[in-house]
Amino acid sequence: MEAAASSNGLSHDHIPDVSPAQRLQQKHVADAAHRPMVEDVVDEEDITHPPPSMKAAIPTLPTTDEKGPRPSSEKAAGKQKAREDPIEPPSSANIPPPVILDTKSEDAFPALGRGSKPQAPASVPTAWGARKPLGVANAVPNGINGQGPVSSTSSSRASTPGSGKLMPASTNASAASHRRGPSNPQSLPIPGRHSERIQFAPSQLLRREHLKKPLHDVLRSINKSSKATVVMKSGPDGTIIFEGTGPVDAARQALRDVAKEVGSKQSVKIPIPLSVRPHIIGKQGTVVQGITKRTGARIQVPRAEEIATPGLEDDDSLTIDVAIEGDAVAAEMARREIESIVNERTSTVNLRLRDIPEEYYPFLAGPHDTRLRALEHGRQIRVHVPQYHTWSAEPPPQAPAPGTIPQFAPNRGSHIRISGDRAAAQEARSEIERQMEQLRREITLSQLAINRGQHQFIIGDQGASLHDLLEETGCAVILPPSTDDTEMLTITGPQDNIESAIEKIMSLATSMHMASIDIAKQHASAPAGAQVHARALTRYLQRRQAIEQLERQFDARIVLPATEDSPMNWEVYSRDGKNTIKARSDIMHLINAHPPARLRQVPIDPFYHQHIQRQAAQHIRDEFGVNLLVPDENVPNPQIILVYEGLGVPSTPEYTLPRQRPSPAEVAHFEQALHQAETHVQGLIQGRQELISRALNVPSRFNDRLIRQVDREQQNLPPTEIPVQVISMSAPSLNGDSTGREAQRASEPVEHIVTLRGQGDMVHDLVQKLMLFLEKEKADDLERGHITSFEFPPKFANQLIGRKGENINKYREEFDVEIQINDGKVDIKGPAAKAELAKTKILALSKKLEDEATHVLKIKPQYHKDMIGAKGAQVNRLQDRYNVRVQFPRTTANASDDRSIGDGASEVGASRNNRSNQAPDEVIIRGPRRGADEARDELLNLLQWTIDNSHTSTVSVAQSQLPSLIGQGGREMEVARLTTGAQIDVPGIRDTSDSTGRVSIQIKGTKRQVEEAKELLEQKAKTFDDSISRAIDVDKKYHKELIGPGGSNIRNIVLAAGGSDDRRDLARTVRFPRPESVENTIQIEGNKSVVEKVVAAIKTFVKERENQATEFLDIAPEKHRLLIGRGGETRRALESQFHVSIDIPRMSQEGPARSRVKLVGEPGDLESAKAHILELVKEQEGTTIQVPRRFHHAISDNGQFFRRLRNDHKVTVDHDGQQPPARPSVGSRGPQKNDRALPLITDQPENINGHTWEIVDNDEHEAESGDIPWVLRGRRDNISKAQNALQRALEQACSQGQSSVGYLVLPDPRTYRFIIGQGGSQINRIRRQTGCKITVPRDQAKGEAIEIVGSKDGIEQAKDTILETVENGGN
Repeated sequence: MEAAASSNGLSHDHIPDVSPAQRLQQKHVADAAHRPMVEDVVDEEDITHPPPSMKAAIPTLPTTDEKGPRPSSEKAAGKQKAREDPIEPPSSANIPPPVILDTKSEDAFPALGRGSKPQAPASVPTAWGARKPLGVANAVPNGINGQGPVSSTSSSRASTPGSGKLMPASTNASAASHRRGPSNPQSLPIPGRHSERIQFAPSQLLRREHLKKPLHDVLRSINKSSKATVVMKSGPDGTIIFEGTGPVDAARQALRDVAKEVGSKQSVKIPIPLSVRPHIIGKQGTVVQGITKRTGARIQVPRAEEIATPGLEDDDSLTIDVAIEGDAVAAEMARREIESIVNERTSTVNLRLRDIPEEYYPFLAGPHDTRLRALEHGRQIRVHVPQYHTWSAEPPPQAPAPGTIPQFAPNRGSHIRISGDRAAAQEARSEIERQMEQLRREITLSQLAINRGQHQFIIGDQGASLHDLLEETGCAVILPPSTDDTEMLTITGPQDNIESAIEKIMSLATSMHMASIDIAKQHASAPAGAQVHARALTRYLQRRQAIEQLERQFDARIVLPATEDSPMNWEVYSRDGKNTIKARSDIMHLINAHPPARLRQVPIDPFYHQHIQRQAAQHIRDEFGVNLLVPDENVPNPQIILVYEGLGVPSTPEYTLPRQRPSPAEVAHFEQALHQAETHVQGLIQGRQELISRALNVPSRFNDRLIRQVDREQQNLPPTEIPVQVISMSAPSLNGDSTGREAQRASEPVEHIVTLRGQGDMVHDLVQKLMLFLEKEKADDLERGHITSFEFPPKFANQLIGRKGENINKYREEFDVEIQINDGKVDIKGPAAKAELAKTKILALSKKLEDEATHVLKIKPQYHKDMIGAKGAQVNRLQDRYNVRVQFPRTTANASDDRSIGDGASEVGASRNNRSNQAPDEVIIRGPRRGADEARDELLNLLQWTIDNSHTSTVSVAQSQLPSLIGQGGREMEVARLTTGAQIDVPGIRDTSDSTGRVSIQIKGTKRQVEEAKELLEQKAKTFDDSISRAIDVDKKYHKELIGPGGSNIRNIVLAAGGSDDRRDLARTVRFPRPESVENTIQIEGNKSVVEKVVAAIKTFVKERENQATEFLDIAPEKHRLLIGRGGETRRALESQFHVSIDIPRMSQEGPARSRVKLVGEPGDLESAKAHILELVKEQEGTTIQVPRRFHHAISDNGQFFRRLRNDHKVTVDHDGQQPPARPSVGSRGPQKNDRALPLITDQPENINGHTWEIVDNDEHEAESGDIPWVLRGRRDNISKAQNALQRALEQACSQGQSSVGYLVLPDPRTYRFIIGQGGSQINRIRRQTGCKITVPRDQAKGEAIEIVGSKDGIEQAKDTILETVENGGN
């Protein structure tokens, strides 16, 4: 350095005060005049270097990339090539100290040196060093060469290996010259002169006798085949250095080849979090195979079935060991790649703290979780501490002796969970563990017995009282579970605070009101016993959720007996004493409404319970109104409970339990229905064979297979048959404790006793089949070593494995074989026959998957919901019809692709691939090609339909209008939907409206449907917005008259006011109070002008009625018809003409009231109406004509003559109170049916030769004697005309032409319609042609005769004409 200084014209005495960087720059300027060539540069081998630095022990792999050597770190700087001659330190005598450029100084050269040494990380636990899963708990300790576990929290760059650790390093000689500083000129590397080296400890090299050839021959062979040159040199502390020089890739490969040839095999295990295992493996093993290919190391990751961690896969505290085997370089490279993946995947962790007792949980969380929030504050973590105020599996320990600390045990099923940033989670865990140690020294406990019914009030609403207790006293309380009958409470906390906590707890417990109800006492005389009935009734009410309903209704707590054998005393607790009384009273009514007659217990063997539940429960409910309750499986009770509820009641909890004591008639009905239901239930098991039990000795390894075989043997049983049940499986007990016997048993296979129970023959048959099955299984066990191998397409491996291995496990279970998949090859290990069946099934799956097609449809997300349908109805229909899978995108992304093998597969033929890469507008259809094509077409058609029906609009309406828009039972809205065809979504009445009190109705459908629905709703909204409401008081006595017959009066009023004639609109416009109500108010609602007019009309109507008078007229009942007229026509005309109301007595009235006609109206109108009615009745005085009884029916002609008189002459006929003569029956005048059976209706109608014809003369049959009065009533001129018509009819009846009657019966009743003709045209034509009266019976199906009355010649002619008409089909 002194010479260098002189050459630059500077001496040590004249060195300017410049910085080291400036001095270096001056040197570079001075050296710029000399530009050496490659030949001028001293060879690296001729340069002497200082001895290696002790920092060379830090392991560093080659880090130089292809772009050029990277700057050497401080650690790598000491790993340069060993110098042959050490440098002698210069003498310091009489020589001032030289200026030494420290190129490693960060102060002098910030760009060249290394940063300051990082501080050691805080001593915190690793994220996965706490615990291993059960499957690897007994493995060799993690670490390298037995040095203990290596913390995965520290990077490989900062870890210091133990003795014998691989120490590869980069030793490029020109690396320093290639660094760039702020003012350094750029230097080019020397091509082909890249140098790297690796350093081995002697223990990492193979012994000489284990080498395939001498070491110098190995190096010569490598140098000969490589473009690089490798030399061996001695290193410090007896290490061996191999240095490779040449091109970058060639030098590195040559060094790898050296390590492979001379290095010993290294075997290391590194711990990784269990949650990272799928990412180490990768999809179909791609990640671990890539690491193996790049490094040459063999990597073994534990199989999933070797790790017994059910439900704990998300816990990063659990670790597994990954084994790495290979030479030193390969093992180190593999370890670093794996740790890189671990560091990448564990930036956030999920930790579980399993060693903290639950008794500490309240104190760790703090009152109202204050300590948890403080722990989370400022950290990106979430801490979950389970609530603990009721013990479950194990009770807390007993109170310790004075001066001692209780020992709390952790609950393995309850853990504290920490999730979030790894470093923050570790700090939080350390803090929690520190607090736990402090609590362990301070917390003690005491116990206090308090009535169980008061425990809930100590807890409070959602544990509020417990938080308050912890905040006030610093103590916590632990209650027993409801399944335990103890009353003992455990108070935990500091010793000084226990007494104050006990006082607080007793105050909470005694603040409750309690009432006790002895249920059994209410029905002490129950036939089965009071306690038995009370216990059954309690079970029924619990099943009907009546207890929960009572608690909600009265804000109380009802405590039932803890055990079945306890007395049936219910305890009711409430803070409000009134609620306690109300609840007790309601319970009493409930119990009294369910006497023993309403409930019946039927002893049935539990073997039949499930069968009866399936076969009888719904039937007896629908048929008899009886609810059937089967005991739970864990309740050893053979009693089935039958409870009468009534026909048509729902089986849901909405059923309202009765509260009224039943009447004797109802009790009798209960007993009858229960008897019928019991008979039906007993009938299901009657006639069946006796139940028996059989025990089988089964080797334990066959237990699961035997159970599956039992299910397979009985899976096709009809519903009426009850399968044999496996009721127990246990190991045989060993009597005595002989050591020799135990040793003998230990060497034999363990056998279990399997007990079967069922009907005799079925049990015997099943036992025989199971014995054969066991023999076959034992024979198959001899072939367990047989392996069947075949090729399977690797691309379908996911589908074969299934999600989390569900498909391959299904095959293993179905065929009882072991199946392994490896690189497109399937190995099946097991009996040959079963292996072949499994092979056939798997190959069939491969063939099916080969035919699989995938379609990706671009569909906008806005249409997805409608296309999927309610609860997936549309998609499920497509999947079921075409046997495909239709996959819509999910709203949230799934995990990444580098998952374990089974993560991306699902059931056979329906791969549920990872959806993280599925775009939001993509719908994937996957399945058999033909089905996928058809499903695609149908889905596209559905898309088009959805687009066409996806027009939307909104209508704003007042929230108060919603009830009228919806209508009773939704009727109005349903009419609107049916009318327009649109989907109309109405918000709920309780939904929040805007500030103006309006809500929006959503409309969806086609464009036309939306427009029509919008127009309809807007019209209704406008009408409602323009509507007003008025109330008017009208005396109740006027309501009926105001409404009018059939609502005619009020309808006329509304129409006159301009209102709607629609019945529903009319009902909304004017609303009268109910008839049974005492209210007088009438509500009128609608358009303002209409409402005003209706109100005015009603007031006018009422005013008129208030001024009305009432008159009575005595009119003979037979004249009432003159006032009524046809269909009430005359009365309505009179009421309209004179503005009065006429009330005519009903025919059912008797006495004087029968003749009194009531008139109501204005006095002047009444007088006019009375005069007109009296004149009308007076002019209607009748004329009486005596008609012989034997001609009455001939003249009346079935009432036709009366109608002609009324229509033609306005004359009515009555008989002065006498009964008309009886009409002669057809049976007395002619045969109803032929002697033969009537032909079938399928016979040909044109074949009428089977008709029956008979003529009877009037003189031949007996006729009634005497006369019957015919009273003709009407105007005098009309009566005279009617009298003449009657006289002519009487003369015609008396003439000779009316002396015979013919009876004609046709074989086919269907032909009668041809005789009548359209509108009676044919029958009238025949009557005119023959002059006969013809009567065709209405009930033609009974074979009644057609009656023809007239002269003998006339009736013969009529008969022939009728037969001819029938033959011609009525033409």
